[in-house]
Amino acid sequence: MFVLLALGVFVLDRVTKSLVTAEIPYGTEVSVIGHLLGITNVRNSGAAFGFAPAGAGFFLVASVVVAIGLVIYVARSPSNLWNDAVLGLILGGTLGNGYDRIVHGTVTDFVNVHFWPVFNLADSAISIGVVGLIAGYLLRKPTDS
Repeated sequence: MFVLLALGVFVLDRVTKSLVTAEIPYGTEVSVIGHLLGITNVRNSGAAFGFAPAGAGFFLVASVVVAIGLVIYVARSPSNLWNDAVLGLILGGTLGNGYDRIVHGTVTDFVNVHFWPVFNLADSAISIGVVGLIAGYLLRKPTDS
């Protein structure tokens, strides 16, 4: 599950970013749902949702370290479906944005909900994975010691 989900997120992220860069001129927006949702072609050198734009080098190194760390952790730990799924989301998103940083020096963002910074599929996968990790930790049943 870990590898399949990571690969699926990576491929979908690459496809969506490629479509946006091919079809929507840089800096422009195509409205999808009125003033609520649009597809905007922008570049981001910072973290998810455009935070810390001056940290491009740091985020590239962090992407590599996180990806390696996740693979090692999953390989050495007993797996369960929930952990494999949320860690697969995080790895797929990390690889998607990491690929952009290595190849382009920036990350393509395109989902624009106008009340939140523009983001992409990889950002969403990472965020959902982190929330899933936290929820799994908070909702797990205590074991008898």
